[in-house]
Amino acid sequence: MRRVYLLCLLLAGCTREDPRQAQAARDRGDVNAVARAARGAPQLASTGRWGQSQLTQRLVDAGLAPRPDDSLPPHPDYKVKPVAYRLGGAHLLAWIYSDSMVRRAVSATIDTLTAFPKAEASAAWAALPEFVVQNNLIAVIVGGSDRQRERIRLAIEAGLAAPPR
Repeated sequence: MRRVYLLCLLLAGCTREDPRQAQAARDRGDVNAVARAARGAPQLASTGRWGQSQLTQRLVDAGLAPRPDDSLPPHPDYKVKPVAYRLGGAHLLAWIYSDSMVRRAVSATIDTLTAFPKAEASAAWAALPEFVVQNNLIAVIVGGSDRQRERIRLAIEAGLAAPPR
């Protein structure tokens, strides 16, 4: 009787799907979809300015596996709608402007330690954000490990290929 009970437990355990494995499979599907979209996008001649496809491709090439994410609030002080990704345990919000002069006008009003306007005293981030500026892009990295934040920051700070002459 005891053996039958143990056998039933083993069989029942094998047939149930672990919710963590199911979530991991869904996450892998999301990452693969983003990577396919980045690879399938037409390769435009480099203008030296960031676009969503260049950012996505840079993150995929850096091995960061970006997934679309809408869990962080957009901030109207940045003037454009952000591109949001989840990269492991880290979140990335990136605002892409038409050129570096427009970006510079916005980033001049932002406190780089809190990633909020200088006039605001409080910060709504759960963890201390990392503020990255590169050409026409502002990025805020929140959460994740120190290594993840560094890899994201380095991928963005490396910049884009120089435009052809």
